[in-house]
Amino acid sequence: MKTKPLPSARTAAGGRGRTNEASAAHEHYQREKERRARRQAPDAELMEAAKREYLALLEAEAAKGKGGRPKKKLEKPGTDEGDAQEGDAPEG
Repeated sequence: MKTKPLPSARTAAGGRGRTNEASAAHEHYQREKERRARRQAPDAELMEAAKREYLALLEAEAAKGKGGRPKKKLEKPGTDEGDAQEGDAPEG
């Protein structure tokens, strides 16, 4: 069973069909973009309100500062390390 070859993007006129296809696709894209811009989503206002509330929450959290675990305090290199090490406590 033989299958038909797929039509080429180039035409017999030297490939000019491809620019026409690209032009038609671009025009379709622009029309669709304009159509969607005109159409207002039914819950767009609810989404905007939720977005404002979320951004306000983020700003409030940012004002508090960072949370989380405090950094470890490293001992200064000049202290006696032999006197206060864990596991070396005197038994008695």
